[in-house]
Amino acid sequence: MLPLAEFRVLDHNAVALDTDLGELMETAGKAVANALRERFPHAQRIIVACGSGNNGGDGFVTARLLADAGLEVSVVLAGEPRSAISLRARDRWKGEVHPSQALAKLLSGADVAVDALLGSGLHGELREPYGEMVAALNGGPPVVAMDVPSGLGLPGAVVPKLTVTFHALKKGMDAASCGEIIVADIGFSPEAERYTGPGELQLLPPVVANARKGQNGVVAFVGGGPYTGAPSLAAIGAYRMGADLVPMFVPESAASIVAKHAPELIVHSLPGAHFAPGHVATVLEVEAKANVLLVGPGLGRDPETVAAVDVLLRQWRKPRVVDADALFGLQASAAQNALLTPHAGELARLAKAVGIDADERESTVTAVARAYGATVLAKGPEDIITDGSRTRRNRTGHPRLAVGGTGDVLAGMCAAAMARGLTGFQAARVAAWLLGTAGERAAEVHGAGFLATEVAVQVPLVIREVLG
Repeated sequence: MLPLAEFRVLDHNAVALDTDLGELMETAGKAVANALRERFPHAQRIIVACGSGNNGGDGFVTARLLADAGLEVSVVLAGEPRSAISLRARDRWKGEVHPSQALAKLLSGADVAVDALLGSGLHGELREPYGEMVAALNGGPPVVAMDVPSGLGLPGAVVPKLTVTFHALKKGMDAASCGEIIVADIGFSPEAERYTGPGELQLLPPVVANARKGQNGVVAFVGGGPYTGAPSLAAIGAYRMGADLVPMFVPESAASIVAKHAPELIVHSLPGAHFAPGHVATVLEVEAKANVLLVGPGLGRDPETVAAVDVLLRQWRKPRVVDADALFGLQASAAQNALLTPHAGELARLAKAVGIDADERESTVTAVARAYGATVLAKGPEDIITDGSRTRRNRTGHPRLAVGGTGDVLAGMCAAAMARGLTGFQAARVAAWLLGTAGERAAEVHGAGFLATEVAVQVPLVIREVLG
C-alpha cells in the first residue's frame, strides 16, 4: 500500500523522466469515466466537482468524456487551475463551469457525483471552499472519488460509493473510507519507482519559519580519534542538509583539531585517543535532546572502540545511522532498525559476517538488510537502498565522488534527514540522490578535481532549486 507522500514522489519523478502528464491525465479521466458508466449504467445526470490542482484536471477530462458519451454533465469548480495541464483540461471542456456555491443545488438533481477536488497531496485541514463542497458531496447522490476521497484521513472527508485510484492503493484506503476500490494503471514508467529522482525531496518536511533552535533536527555524532577530517565532513553534511544542531563527541586527541575546521562545529572532548566503553554514558546523556545518532566517521577500529560502539548502539533507543568504522564488527542484534551506509568493501564484510554468499549485488544488499534488520544504503557507481522489502536505486553522481570524504558527508546528510522526521529508507533515498546531484553540480563549477566540502556546499542549492 503506497503512502500518499510516495505518490507525490512518483509523480515528480515521472515528470523528471519526461513522462507526459497530460497523457496520464487523459488516461486517469478515462478510467474514472469508464468505471462510472459500468457501475452506474442508468445514471444520466452527473456532477463533477473539480479542485484547482491536477486532480481537478482529471475531473475535467472525466466530464468531457462523459458528455461525449451523451450524458448530462455539469462541472463545479473550487478554484482556478494552478497547473498548465489542468488549465489545458479545462479549456477542452466546452460546457458551463459553475462556482462552488452552486454545488449543493446541482447535486439535488443529479444521479451521481464525481469527487475531483483534492488528490493525494493534501496536508492539514479542509479549507474553504473545499470544506463546504465536501459536505455537499456527502449529502448528495452516490459519489465516485478520483484517486483518493477528498480529505482522506481527516474528519469530514468525502465518503464515496466507489473510488478509482491510480497506480496503487494509498495508505489509509479501505472499504470504510473509499467504498468499492478500483486500481487503475494509468501508465507510470517502472523507472519512476525503481530509481530515485528529484521527487524524493517531496519527502522532506517544510522548514518552519518561526522554528526554535533544534526544531529542524538535532544529530548526535560519535566519531574521530585516529582521524580528524571525517568527523567535520559528516557534521557539515548534516548542517547542509538542514539540521539545526550537531553535538559532536570526539576523543581529546582529535577534538581540538576537529573544532578548528568550522566555527559551527560543537565539539565535546572525550578523554583519551579513541572512543571507549567509558564514554558511552556521556553520549547517552544527550539522547533526550537529540533526534538521531550518527556513529562511525573517523572512529578507527581499536578493540575498545568496537566494543563501545556495540554497547552504544544497543542502549541508544532513537534512530541511528551507522557508517564507516562503526560497521566493523557490527553485530546484527545491535543494528536492528538502524540505517547502515557501507561502501563495497564494508558491504562484503557485513555479508560474510552473517554467512551471506550472493553473486548479484542487489540480492546481496537485500539479504544484508534482512539479516541485520536494518535499512542499507550500499554506496557505489549505482547506489542501492533497501529495507529488505522495498528497494530503490540511485544513479545520480560523478566519478569524482570516489574522493575521500564524500561518504562522510553522505552519512551526515542521512542523519539530518532522519532528524527531520524521515524513516531510514526515505532518508537514504533523499540523501543519495542529493549527494549525487550535488556532485554533478560541483563538477560543473570546479571541474573534475572537486573536494567533498565543495559537494556539501551544493546540497542546499540543489534543494532550493528543486523545492523553490
